[in-house]
Amino acid sequence: MVADQQLFTPEWMERFRQVVNEDRELAWIGRWMTCDFVWQIGQSAHLFHVEAGKVLSIASPTWNDSWDFAIEGTEGAWEKFARPYPPPMYYDLLGMVTRLPECRLTGNRLKAMQNIRSLTRMMSLAREV
Repeated sequence: MVADQQLFTPEWMERFRQVVNEDRELAWIGRWMTCDFVWQIGQSAHLFHVEAGKVLSIASPTWNDSWDFAIEGTEGAWEKFARPYPPPMYYDLLGMVTRLPECRLTGNRLKAMQNIRSLTRMMSLAREV
């Protein structure tokens, strides 16, 4: 990650999508991951459409959209998570949504847990953007 690069901008999200789709580990473990989810970063929401472990699109959700689950947190929490070396409690997605009051997992938790290994790998790639 470039030190002066602003996190979570549309350009950053597009680069994140590319990094995710080029990741060899995720290509293997995520091949059965097909779902739609929202990544809520403070007041900003990003709807991910994933098929066979590949992010086909990232868009701002509208009233007409639906999704399986959402991972939600404050902008500060996600900024800590995206650091190359995150502080304790911010290095693991599942730990964040189960232990930090500013983060949560909502929606179809079964669908999220069925894909947790792939989702964890996908989100950890934010550190490589």
